[in-house]
Amino acid sequence: MLTPTGWLLLISSALLAAAGRVFGTSELLAVGIAGISVAILSVAYVRVHQPLRMTARSVKPQQVHVGDDCQVRIELANPSRLRSPVLRLADGQSFSTETTTDHFLSPVMLAAPIPGRDQLTVSYRLPTVKRGRLKTGPLALTLTDPLGLSTRHFEIGEPVEALVYPAVFPVRPPPRLPGNTFDAVRRSPMAQSGDELYGLRPFQRGDDPRRIHWRSSAHHDELIVRQFEEFSHTHTTVLLDTRAVLLDFQSNFGDGERFEAMVSAAASICRASQRRGDQVRLVTTADFDSGYGSDSAHLHKIFGHLAMVNPDVGSLFGAVDWLSRGQGGGLVVMVAAAVDGTEPGSLTSLGSHSSSKTVVLFAGAEQDQPEQPPPPYIPGTTLLFLDNPLRFADVWEAQADSGEDPSTMPNPTESTAPNPRR
Repeated sequence: MLTPTGWLLLISSALLAAAGRVFGTSELLAVGIAGISVAILSVAYVRVHQPLRMTARSVKPQQVHVGDDCQVRIELANPSRLRSPVLRLADGQSFSTETTTDHFLSPVMLAAPIPGRDQLTVSYRLPTVKRGRLKTGPLALTLTDPLGLSTRHFEIGEPVEALVYPAVFPVRPPPRLPGNTFDAVRRSPMAQSGDELYGLRPFQRGDDPRRIHWRSSAHHDELIVRQFEEFSHTHTTVLLDTRAVLLDFQSNFGDGERFEAMVSAAASICRASQRRGDQVRLVTTADFDSGYGSDSAHLHKIFGHLAMVNPDVGSLFGAVDWLSRGQGGGLVVMVAAAVDGTEPGSLTSLGSHSSSKTVVLFAGAEQDQPEQPPPPYIPGTTLLFLDNPLRFADVWEAQADSGEDPSTMPNPTESTAPNPRR
């Protein structure tokens, strides 16, 4: 179709031709006819060129974390014998989670002319600025004649998807308490001799390279080794607070940023625990339970849920009650927005079902409301109180460096309230 410049040329040329005909001026008539001819030729120019074909589109890697590199590779073919003109390319893109979807266009790219019957490869970086399911495509092409009078738009190719996991910080796993009765040695009934295959697990420093399982390593994109001998492990449960009712007020950092920081904290703790060899489990107040697992596939399952999770209805009391029905023991790390008075004593049952407990409280201090109180005291609980959601990694590492045994903390029921560690 004609561009605004093309329509202006066509209308002005038609007026000149009409004026030349009325006043009998051959010069005006010739200029008008010439302008009309140029407009018609520009339309024919964009129509005669056949649309390019997309022979392949790929996204690598298909699972990334926020901020990581993710490349889209597009292979275009020119089916015509004529050389293609310069084309403008743009991909339609969208970020989606469980309840929200945002649409936008990629930056406009210029594709060099493709000789007849030849191919061209175009690549660009996807904006992994937030977590969610990132869909890219179809590809929108814009063909313009050399004078800029006519354009032609068409779409080619099928969309592809990439899953953007939440950002993960390089933190240490939650500490194990001395004398933790749940950190017992587990033995496979079929591994009495030490030569039977027990299972597969991620490669760790000091493992024998001869035990690497290459097929599983290629599938999971990391080194996987065969497990023959008995090993020690612990169970680590991460409880993520997704109650939207506690995120409905305006925060200094915005409700969205605070929840994103909570999701990143949960993902970081899960990965750190999995790398230590723990059996990791993610539970949310919206009734999600990943179950226990220690391999990379289980960790990707957790990351996949965290990539799509949104604030939702739920109950902290119900989530804690669900945990208390399990086998008990192990480590529990709760990542919460707040613990208010609507669910008094909701954390108390953790004290009798877990050998070690940590509460990471993302309750930022607000200027227009009083500071939220810490959760009810539970013996043997470490409380990390964050007034700035962006400081999670620093506060977590500072607590790990202190090496404090939470069981030696003073009982606030005998004094006032526990002093939150910042």
